[in-house]
Amino acid sequence: MAEIETEVLVIGAGPVGLTMAVALHRHGVPCRIIERSTEAAVECRALHVQSRTLELLDHLGLVETALNLGVRVRAENLWRNGSLLQRVPMDWDPLPEVPFPMVLNLEQSLLEALLSDHLSRLGVRVERGVALTGVAQVPEQVTATVWTPKGVEHVRCRYLVGCDGSTSLVRKEMGLPFEGHPYPDTYIMADAEVEGWLAAEESHRFVRDEEVLIATPIRGNHRFRLTTRDTGPSQTSPTEYGLLGEGRPPALREMQKALDRIAGPGLRLLNSRWTSHYRVSRRVASRFRKGRIFLAGDAAHLFPDAGGQGMNCGIQDAWNLAWKLACDLRGSSTWTLLGSYEVERRHVAAETATRTDQAFRSRTEMVDLEASGGAQRWVQNWAQLETNYRGLPGFEEHGSLVQASLKAGDRAPDGRLELPGEGTVRVFDLFKGTTSHALFFLHGPELPEELARVAGWLEQHRSHQVTCHLIRESCSPPLEGLSPLYCDPGEAVATSYGAKESSLVLVRPDGYVGFRATAEHADRLLGWLDRLLGPVPG
Repeated sequence: MAEIETEVLVIGAGPVGLTMAVALHRHGVPCRIIERSTEAAVECRALHVQSRTLELLDHLGLVETALNLGVRVRAENLWRNGSLLQRVPMDWDPLPEVPFPMVLNLEQSLLEALLSDHLSRLGVRVERGVALTGVAQVPEQVTATVWTPKGVEHVRCRYLVGCDGSTSLVRKEMGLPFEGHPYPDTYIMADAEVEGWLAAEESHRFVRDEEVLIATPIRGNHRFRLTTRDTGPSQTSPTEYGLLGEGRPPALREMQKALDRIAGPGLRLLNSRWTSHYRVSRRVASRFRKGRIFLAGDAAHLFPDAGGQGMNCGIQDAWNLAWKLACDLRGSSTWTLLGSYEVERRHVAAETATRTDQAFRSRTEMVDLEASGGAQRWVQNWAQLETNYRGLPGFEEHGSLVQASLKAGDRAPDGRLELPGEGTVRVFDLFKGTTSHALFFLHGPELPEELARVAGWLEQHRSHQVTCHLIRESCSPPLEGLSPLYCDPGEAVATSYGAKESSLVLVRPDGYVGFRATAEHADRLLGWLDRLLGPVPG
């Protein structure tokens, strides 16, 4: 058999492919990342970075830079026939469980540069001007045929991940249908300064009759990205996927006419940086995996315009897949774990496609905040904080914890703990490694025998895969011979994790709760780990 040249080959260096490469490197997995474009994109394109993605950037130490590069959207305004009907606040101070309760408008080009620079610091270079031309696989490996400026190359790898966008060659080579449909209209997009009365750092949705124009802020002097239906002469490509190319010369004039017609007088477009026309589709690939080949991002799913769900969902795809590939390549996983990528992420993609379709079709209407549980809950839903894997295979909970609001399959919340003599620590800071994390919540002065036995076994046999943390309301008397003991004054963290009695919660490397059980059922965690990671040798 030919020698493997890299463990994982990533196709595409957009936000999803770059996240994939960064996450793989974090887990110690050698990879190559190729991109057919010779230069990095400079256009705005995708814009909204949601709270869950900010949490991942925080995990990588990049969130402060991202916040400085972007614009926090303070509110969304709905205007109808020139009158303000609704103003929904979208920005709050950090919460104990949610450190970034906001939508950050950060241009895709800047996000890509941020991730690319980080990847370079890790010693991985994006290979630009290198295009995939074909893929073949056998049970043990994948061979990718790529065109490079120096000629054709055959790259052998253990796994290949297609992050190559809506027209994905990887998906076509896999022979997978892209199920769904395009929407009938073409839209125009402009990145320009808007002179006039628009409130800065706020999004504006203008409706007049059945026409809609959306203006959302970008970093710069009264700079906005504007989108509306294209009513000009059709000169577009027949392709349905995404951007159809640079805007025709009249595109900005058409946007100004639309702004005058839909928003009303008093707004003038200046200093346009970029215009384009595009189509909107709702599609999900029939499979996200075929043997050793995977799809992520737009290669796997396309959604209507609604809060940047496509890019953010794709970044979550990469975060979900990276640790599972790492476990497999280290020989510490089962088919169940690797197969769970498709089960989990296709479930999320299908739900997101339905939700964004409903939002796209109702974009002329007010947000029903009462039905959504209030403005903050509505924002958190679109921020992908409510995204979950409840009820899917591979998630378990036992005992009275099943009655709590937090469920197995949910995103693990943040919080504050005290480490005696060292001050406070964020729960998310405990999760910044690459292992899973077992949180042992103690009620009472002593560690229950069942929890002590499981904690001891994990530290002896699976410390390279699971890090244990002991948490209780008081740190005295000390518990000798075990992991650091964290204090949870007022049991705020225990409450957010639904741990009203002595229990354990296992959080996966991607930040989702995989297993929950009260003390008397704690030993079931060992069998759960065996089913996902394989039994401990010997």
